[in-house]
Amino acid sequence: MKRTLFILLVLISSTTFAQTLTFEQVKNATNPKKELLKHYESYTASDGHTYSVGDKLTVGVPSTDIMCVYLFSELAIALGGPLGVTSIFAGNQMEITDIRLDRHKKRGTTVIMRCNLVGLGGVLVKFESALAAGEIVSQGMNRDKAIEELKKAKELLELEVITQQEFDSIKTECVKYIK
Repeated sequence: MKRTLFILLVLISSTTFAQTLTFEQVKNATNPKKELLKHYESYTASDGHTYSVGDKLTVGVPSTDIMCVYLFSELAIALGGPLGVTSIFAGNQMEITDIRLDRHKKRGTTVIMRCNLVGLGGVLVKFESALAAGEIVSQGMNRDKAIEELKKAKELLELEVITQQEFDSIKTECVKYIK
């Protein structure tokens, strides 16, 4: 009886405490199969925002003229058609239903989000690649947002609404995303 309770406690605690993943963990993992789980409830991306199961993602601009390269329709995969999500879905929102890792010896470790897109069904998103290409609209800080925030802070400094120290703090944070 004690042994059964102990095993149950270990299983519950391992699934409860190890469900958040960060970009740094994926990037720095030397042995992803041993260090990282395959399934997560939330992911803190390179843009600093934490995306969780149940959150909404907005489809951005496709990498090519008509098709997203990093968003794959599960229906198209099953039917053998063109894999990418087309440009007609740009601006639409899709709900994250699952966050997983694809661990491959040659390709490395990739965060894959499964989403539900109304009118298309299941969509697989190679998250960091889609974020970098603009196929997913970032909810966190990106280069354009950082520049905009820095310009606003400069204006506030010139109007003497904030101090030089406050401006320097904002600048230090924004420069990380501008470079």
